[in-house]
Amino acid sequence: MLSQTLNRPVTLPMVRWRQVLVTFTHIFFWACFIILPLFLIENQQSIHQPQLNPVLQKELFQKTFFFSQFLAVLLFYTNSEILLPKMFKKKGVSFYVLVLVLCLILCLTLAYGFRYWIMPTPPRTWFTYSTFYLLISALGISTCFRLLIDYQREHRLQNEQEKVRLQSELSFLRSQISPHFMFNLMNSLAALARKKSDLLEPMIVKMSDLLRYMLYDSDETKVPIEKEINYLKSYVDLQKMRFGNYVKVEIQATAVNQNMAIEPMLLIPFVENAFKHGTGYLRDPLIQILLHTEGNQLHFMVKNRFNADSKETKDGNSGIGLANVRRRLELMYPDSHQLEVRTDKDFFITELHIDLK
Repeated sequence: MLSQTLNRPVTLPMVRWRQVLVTFTHIFFWACFIILPLFLIENQQSIHQPQLNPVLQKELFQKTFFFSQFLAVLLFYTNSEILLPKMFKKKGVSFYVLVLVLCLILCLTLAYGFRYWIMPTPPRTWFTYSTFYLLISALGISTCFRLLIDYQREHRLQNEQEKVRLQSELSFLRSQISPHFMFNLMNSLAALARKKSDLLEPMIVKMSDLLRYMLYDSDETKVPIEKEINYLKSYVDLQKMRFGNYVKVEIQATAVNQNMAIEPMLLIPFVENAFKHGTGYLRDPLIQILLHTEGNQLHFMVKNRFNADSKETKDGNSGIGLANVRRRLELMYPDSHQLEVRTDKDFFITELHIDLK
């Protein structure tokens, strides 16, 4: 669901709007390419036949001019849509140049045939510099146009591939959170079951609320900050049921801006880590959790007492949560977060600041 959420297809109106914009750009370009030169060179006609009156000369000039422009447009799209993508890239430079020269000769021949057809007397030469330069200009512009389009397409494809790769990695990281979290919860339930505690049933109910959040909300790209806060509080309530008065837990979590959104299940690994390493063989275990917002800034701190002299045996899953969340922060908030993990006497402190704008 994550990839489906982040990789929503472009909407149909947006696609149509892009197509309209591209079509309009082409029309505008060719209007400028054809009409502006006509105004500039109309008085410098290349058809000089004294036996014809000026009106007829102007008419013949306009006809040959527009036919030459038509050949330029035809050569432009032939080169950009056929020759470059299908011959230059697949057949090689030599074959492409050969076909390009043949296309130039064909266009010059068609231009000569058109002049021969409309003029009262046959044209003096088959080759004209004005037509040749026009065709060469069209080829140069079409080549630059094709290279630019290919570069943009390749760049967009690379970005999409990178995005898919990062989303796949993020999905994998999220999938690690759930088993790790479930493992800790099962331990809590097992501890209450051994004690035959009356808290077992309300703990299962509270656990179902957490699972609902994990299953239905954690696949979203972002969730409201209030949901994440409620999730943290529910988790803390579960742990209070498990440990009772043995562990003192202080939590203050408020969000001034209710419209803020955050990556789901991003904060819970820090709290899990505090309960895992701050509830062992300690005198007066203490866990403090502080969350508040200022504008778009989220400030989160978890502080737990630990025994620096304890030689705790770590299992294979130890450290998964924190390493996981570090990577998720790098992916989702690469330049807008600060994470500090430190010890102060007998306290382990984690502070996280995120710009959620």
